[in-house]
Amino acid sequence: MNNRTPTLRQLQILQALAEYKKISVVAEKLYISQPSVSIQLKKLSELFDITLYRVHGKSVKLTDAGLAVLEASNEMFSTLNRLSSKLDDLKGVKSGTLKLNVVSTAKYFLPLLLGSFCKKYPLVDVELNIGNRAEVLASLKENKDDFYVLSDCLDDTNISADPFLDNLLVVVAPAKHELTLQPSISLARLTHYPFIMREHGSGTRLSVDQFCHQHKISLKEKMTIESSEAIKHSVAADLGLAILSQHTLEHSSGSGLVKLNVEGFPIKSTWYLVQNKRRKQSILAKLFYDFMQNEGQTVLRKFIEKRG
Repeated sequence: MNNRTPTLRQLQILQALAEYKKISVVAEKLYISQPSVSIQLKKLSELFDITLYRVHGKSVKLTDAGLAVLEASNEMFSTLNRLSSKLDDLKGVKSGTLKLNVVSTAKYFLPLLLGSFCKKYPLVDVELNIGNRAEVLASLKENKDDFYVLSDCLDDTNISADPFLDNLLVVVAPAKHELTLQPSISLARLTHYPFIMREHGSGTRLSVDQFCHQHKISLKEKMTIESSEAIKHSVAADLGLAILSQHTLEHSSGSGLVKLNVEGFPIKSTWYLVQNKRRKQSILAKLFYDFMQNEGQTVLRKFIEKRG
């Protein structure tokens, strides 16, 4: 390999290629032409004298060499971001970009926390990505972000996971459902009704499956939907019952749903702040971690009380 080093722009293009998997989309997102993207990627491959990606149909996939360069790129940009935050900290300024990646259910409460955090540190920019559990875990493996928010975290020696909030799963029904008139509902009766479930692999689904296995029951799965918001609308349309995080009810507008008093519920799980151990924690990340641990629950409680 020669002694030349890649440009930051070339590494940004490779990062975008890993995320969007299409050269046309990379060009659109980075506001450059497709030929320019192809030329820079070609120069990057020539620089290391190895193929960094291959085209599969309409999409692009990084090779093992490409993934190695991507990992180094992520570490490099993370280091530059920490340097910027460190210099600002030496000047007495709390600023920089905080990168967060969270599962979709967290979108019901995390914006409230971020609003309070950014009010406290107005010069901080937040880059927030929301995806399903598989997408978030993929980003965690690639060490793309400062923190990840997951429920029922993995047992993995390569990550650190700190609980910061309870995640209670409850059974919900449409307001006029016959079960809303019952002061208490047994698990046996619950199995007679159709359910709208989250997809396999989601944190909510994992907790529900564990609960059903523990209590030796089987729910009648009528539909599977990847979005908690879509599930809420489906339940409101009387398509079935559902088991959802209580946060989806507490921190969103009125949905016409009623929480049922069911034996064994709520299912108790936990929200975790997760970090790849290979990522060096920046000053800004430490500020966010301390805020979530020391002030997060108070912020959410005040919001709920305010809504009455």
